[in-house]
Amino acid sequence: MDSVEAELAELRLTIEQANQKFRMLDERITESKKGTNSEKIVFTPDLCRPDLIDRAEKYLHWGRLRSQTLDTGNGLFADACWNMCLDIYICGLKDERVTVSAIAHSSGIPMTTAMRYINVMVDQNLIEKSPNPADNRMIFVSITADCRQKLESLLASAPF
Repeated sequence: MDSVEAELAELRLTIEQANQKFRMLDERITESKKGTNSEKIVFTPDLCRPDLIDRAEKYLHWGRLRSQTLDTGNGLFADACWNMCLDIYICGLKDERVTVSAIAHSSGIPMTTAMRYINVMVDQNLIEKSPNPADNRMIFVSITADCRQKLESLLASAPF
């Protein structure tokens, strides 16, 4: 009987968390309809690391699959910056270091374009570069705290 009670307690907790999210979303919708809140509403996720990794990987896979399926070489369906941000984010959650050249190569766009996008994302404080202390030729990239918060807000409200 203890296992049934434990499952019931876990189910109640899950329902309460879902109800809290519904209330938050209702408040966001109400505020946006009123038009009184001119600031961006930041939704703070309460997802665990594996859930965030799973959602980010699904979006990254979906973006790459969409690009590979629909793109005929002209880049119309490529979201290189989005894919690079997700890739860097996922690596960070997995405690993996990623280099500028590796992320540029995995983006699927020409290296010079990827490097230009990376520099723009650094300028816009989405990602940051740091030198490898063991090898000065290698530069690591990581997501900034601000970008991490924004990505997690997006992933938490994602339909997956």
